[in-house]
Amino acid sequence: MSRLSQIEPFVRSCVSAIAAFIGAQVTVVDDELNRIYGTKQYHAFTEDVEKRSSVFFERVLVEKQIKVVTDVQNDPVCFGCRNHTICTIKVEMGYPIDDEGQIIGVIGVSAFTDDEAAYIQQNYDRLIEFLKYIDLLITSQLRTVERSSRLQLQLTEVSHQNTHSRILGRCPQIQELLALGHRVAGSDSTILITGESGTGKEELAKFLHSESGRRDGPMIAINCGAIPEALVESELFGYESGSFTGAKKSGAVGKLELANGGTLFLDEIGELPLLAQTKLLRFLQERTIERVGGRKAIPVDVRIVTATNRDLEEMIRQHTFRQDLYYRLNVIPMQLPPLRERGEDILLLAYHFLRHYNKKLHKSIAGFDRQAEQLLLRYPWPGNVRELRNIVELLVNIALGDLVTAQDLPAHLLSGPRQARPERLTLNQLLESYERSVLAASLKDAESREDRLRVAEELGISEATLYRKREKYSL
Repeated sequence: MSRLSQIEPFVRSCVSAIAAFIGAQVTVVDDELNRIYGTKQYHAFTEDVEKRSSVFFERVLVEKQIKVVTDVQNDPVCFGCRNHTICTIKVEMGYPIDDEGQIIGVIGVSAFTDDEAAYIQQNYDRLIEFLKYIDLLITSQLRTVERSSRLQLQLTEVSHQNTHSRILGRCPQIQELLALGHRVAGSDSTILITGESGTGKEELAKFLHSESGRRDGPMIAINCGAIPEALVESELFGYESGSFTGAKKSGAVGKLELANGGTLFLDEIGELPLLAQTKLLRFLQERTIERVGGRKAIPVDVRIVTATNRDLEEMIRQHTFRQDLYYRLNVIPMQLPPLRERGEDILLLAYHFLRHYNKKLHKSIAGFDRQAEQLLLRYPWPGNVRELRNIVELLVNIALGDLVTAQDLPAHLLSGPRQARPERLTLNQLLESYERSVLAASLKDAESREDRLRVAEELGISEATLYRKREKYSL
């Protein structure tokens, strides 16, 4: 479907208005030469015939210029048209529909009688001005419709994400947190969720939204640390047309407006630049926003939930976070415990992720053997729930038996308790860790070249690949 076909009813009204104004025949075609609508004379042509005969409109599209033909039989512009020798058009004009430099269609004006031809030629300048106005009307309507469609799509996607989030856990800290969540979910007071990275702060925010009276509204999540500093303000508050270089002519709605009637979750709030902190504080005080480049105060009804893994009080001492904003955000504090302090919740979550990835990857792994469970419980989980989820996904991919065994676990889980590492392991890193442990075990007694050839054959790789991986992992 072409862009113009999205506003076919509006194009019809524009065509009728042009035809009434000039007393000639009018059509509009899209950038594929498909007719969107035409007045009565154009009804004599099937769309297929018109498309194959529209050499003139094609030239307008390609050259992006207004074109006029006053002698169809002899004008070179028309020589490629299959119907040019029998064409009854006396004067034809093509006006490109220009949407910010992109030609999305053509307004065609055709005179089939001497009176129509005379009118077009005598009122050419006036007609051009009128078509320019119609062009602006069409492109403005198209942008409005497309903007509305994008907004609706965003809201639909957000709604799909608003399924009731499940916070799994039987440990006392989680049970107390859930009890508090049930009590405060119906409030509009701001909430500050703290905890280490990977503990599930966004899941808790989704739980609060799903338990609130705003559950039927959108929940918009935004990571303050993932947006370039220069764009944070416009991303949150939106911007008006022409407010900065590169801004869309139609402007843009910010995340606060998009979350109207629902919840806005600001993750990594400690990464918010000071200027944006000031504007956020003003919003919390007045409950209105001003778009970048705008002067109009726009009321927004939204509940703010924020999260951070940083020490905001220390940031206040270092003058990198506003103290007055901190007090506004920390009305209801909620702290998520790290996974290493949640005891048997580790296995509860591990089996939950196992069921999830069994279904997703079409596997049927029944569980973990006793030794594997003990190793999972003993590991300090520096990456918290996120790391556990990644490891279970890895295990479902690679485990060969009905149960995950200790031998299936990545090497760093087999070495016993140790200090939590600062880095978070990605799935690729986990796969490499497992590959290294498999190679190390297989090459343990491989002293001769024949032994190494046998290992390569057993692993289903070439000798060259085996040597390359030995070098990669320093084995």
